[in-house]
Amino acid sequence: MGKEHTVGIERDNSNTRHHLGRFTRRAKVVSKKAEMVGASLKLWRGLTDPAISGQFQKIALSIYQ
Repeated sequence: MGKEHTVGIERDNSNTRHHLGRFTRRAKVVSKKAEMVGASLKLWRGLTDPAISGQFQKIALSIYQ
């Protein structure tokens, strides 16, 4: 196994840890309600999946063109 894909894999892992870190924090500002957890996962999925985010990107770009 080479190290040519390591940077991309580690970047994805880092982004996942960053965005899902809200589940491990114990601060008062983090909501633990099931609805907010579900909404956070849906938002993160929508932002990281090119098929989903591409639709919204086209809409946003069409406004400025």
